[in-house]
Amino acid sequence: MSFKVALSSSNGKEVDLHFGNTEVFYILSVDEQSGAWEPGERRPVPQVSGCGGSAPKGSSGGCLGHSDERLDTVIKLLGDCSYVLTTRIGRKPHMFLKRAGITALEAPADIAESISKLTVYHRRYSKINQEHHNG
Repeated sequence: MSFKVALSSSNGKEVDLHFGNTEVFYILSVDEQSGAWEPGERRPVPQVSGCGGSAPKGSSGGCLGHSDERLDTVIKLLGDCSYVLTTRIGRKPHMFLKRAGITALEAPADIAESISKLTVYHRRYSKINQEHHNG
């Protein structure tokens, strides 16, 4: 079985962007058992209505940042992903993602290292979650 991961990446090779500054998410498919991963697609974040691009990059009211409208748009875009890997993420977007069933993790590194760490995390989390539901 596999799961999808969205990366905050400028180039698809490393996790190197803050969540709020990510204009394109790179999607990977990761095999639960082996940890092997395959690159998937690039998903550009659609421009939020009413955003004319005049706000400063990364501001909370502009195209980038943490406005409710942008966060809702990103969650719809990443709805089939189990995880988002990013260099940094604020409390508000972290909570929006969590409510949508997406786990956000700060993992600034190249993809191989980030996915290796994520696979360990996923196995532990899955085991704990399984024990909780069975016990």
